[in-house]
Order: sequence, then C-alpha cells, then structure tokens
Amino acid sequence: MHYGSRFDRFREFASSAQVITLGCFVVFVIVAHSALAGVLDDDGRLVRFDRDIAPILRARCLECHGPEDAKNDFRVDDVDSLMAYVSPEDLEASSLFTDYLTTDDDDMLMPPVSHQGPLSLGELALLRTWIHEGAVWPDGFELVAEAEAETPLQIVEVPQNSDGLLARVWAFQGYLHPAAVHFPIALLSIGGLFVVLSWIWPALGNQVALACLWIGSVAAIGTTLMGWSFATEQGYGAWDRIDMDTEVFWHRWSAIVVTVVAVAAALVAAIAINRNSRALNATWKGGLLITAVLVGLVGHQGGEMTYGKTFYQRAFDRLWPPIVPLAPVVQVTVEEPTVVDSVDAVFRDLLATNAAQSLPDGSTDGEADDSSNR
Repeated sequence: MHYGSRFDRFREFASSAQVITLGCFVVFVIVAHSALAGVLDDDGRLVRFDRDIAPILRARCLECHGPEDAKNDFRVDDVDSLMAYVSPEDLEASSLFTDYLTTDDDDMLMPPVSHQGPLSLGELALLRTWIHEGAVWPDGFELVAEAEAETPLQIVEVPQNSDGLLARVWAFQGYLHPAAVHFPIALLSIGGLFVVLSWIWPALGNQVALACLWIGSVAAIGTTLMGWSFATEQGYGAWDRIDMDTEVFWHRWSAIVVTVVAVAAALVAAIAINRNSRALNATWKGGLLITAVLVGLVGHQGGEMTYGKTFYQRAFDRLWPPIVPLAPVVQVTVEEPTVVDSVDAVFRDLLATNAAQSLPDGSTDGEADDSSNR
C-alpha cells in the first residue's frame, strides 16, 4: 500500500509534467505564429521585394546597371532584364546568383571588388530567400534611385588592397582613360583632314599631317592600355575575357585595330621620308585616312557605351525637334430639324391617326385590305 501510493503519486507527477510540456509547446507555437504573422506578407512570404530586395539593388547595382549607365545592356530596374537571369524557386538555375553574385571569378563578380563587392552575407541571404520564394516583383513597382538628400549615410568597410605596386599603378593609370582618349581621336582626325587639304592645296605640305600621325599613334598606344585597365576596374572583365556578345568586347578590339593601323602608318611615313618614296608617301597618307575614319567610329561607340545609344539622337532632336503628326480630327455634324421637317412630321402623324380611326374595331390594316378586296 505504501509503495502503491508512491507509484500513484509518480504517475500523477508524470502526467502533470506531460501536460505542462504540451502546454508550453502550444504556447510556443502560438507565440511563434503570432510573431511571424507580422513578418510574412499576405502570400506567406518572408522576403518582400520592395522592402528587402529593392534597397540592395538600388544601393549596390543601380549605379552601373540602371537607366543612365546600363553596362552590357543589363538593367536591374527593368523587370524583364533582371528576370532573364533569375529562375523563380530554382537557385541553381538563377545565373544572377550563381554566376555573378557568389562566383569566385573576380572578372565575373558583381558588384566587383572595385565597387565594394561582393555583397554581404545578409544581402546574399535575402536574395537567396527571395529566389526560393518565387522571385516576385510586385506589379507596378518601379525601382528608381533615391534622392541624394534622402539617401542615408552608409559606412562601408573597404577591404585592404593587397596588390603590389605595379598592379596599383596599372589600375591607377586606367582612370585617366576618359580624359586621355580625346587626344588620339583629335590628332588622328586632324591629320586625316590635312591629308585631304594637302591634295587640294599642295602648299600646305605634309608637316601637320605627319606630326598628328606620329603624336597620335603614340597617344593611341597609351590610351588603349588605359582603356583595358579601366574596363577591368569598371567590372567589364580582364583582357583575356572573350565574350563576342558584349559591346565592350568589340570596343576593345576595334581600339587595338586603330592603334595597330596608326603605328603602321607612322612607321611607313618615317621610311617614306628617308627614302623619298612617292609610293610610300601615298601609303602612309591612305593609312592615316583609314585611321581617322576608324578612330571616329570607335570614339562614337565609346560615347554610346557611356551615355547610351540614343545620346546623339537626343542631340539632333534638341536641334531639330521631330514633327509629330497630329491625329485626324473627325467632325461630327448633327443636323438640326428644320421647320419643313417638323411640319412634315406633324402631317404624317395626323394621317396615321386618321387611318387608324377609319378602320373597324379589332381589325388591322391587313384585314381591312382583305375586306375591301372581297
């Protein structure tokens, strides 16, 4: 009896412990559900594009892939352009995440190290969850840059650069490319112009064209090297990256062609002066003319890459505003009834009334006609 009472008390205690444990679990579930209810959206998603993803794209991507500067024709503010690299609910098939945001290739990494890349672990986790939950871009949402006054101050920890002196000098001189590239363009263009003018006025001689050719070819070598360095710093990839689908690839190699033709023409010009050869003189002049045309085309392409493909079109539209044809105006004329029409309508009503009164009761016009015929 004594042991039985202890067992009963132990069983009661165990039952009470189970009840308490179950009760705590129920309370935990209720509290967790209540907490998540304020975080999840109406569709049960944890990450919202406007609240969580848009600020990342705006702060880390929009500068180089926005409406003002869409490198490689990729824009994060355009839903079709962005979703071409994202497969909803399939992280492995989303090249934006696997090939650019989390890659070990520095040439493919976005944003590049020169632009405080890569993304932080928290930012990557948000993007990963967004893709897993379906990569929903809300209808009507527009990703635009915030006003400078409204942009909060962000403290970004810049990793210490461990590159050597030569690598840092190579990167530094690349930033001179936007300013220095105008010198060979101007010199080679002016040299080609003086070749044409010397044919019209031989008294001008070849001195100006030769000076422009020699100085311009040397400047072309320098600015080409600057351009290759600057492209790497801007995230376009190193010199050994071959991608014929990108505009920067053709811009790079067309600049190489211009430089080679300019240097070859300069060497032929030096030999022509020493030998006093008319054939060689015609050769370097023809090479300078070809170089002048090519450098203009390459410079035009560089301007489109920087300012957009419609940049020059906007300039001409500013000078000569396009004539927009006006939509044809359709005039609808509502004819008002005249006095004659009103009188005719009255007489028609009177005749119809008299005809109806002359018929027998309950008969119709057809019946009246039949009776008259009989």
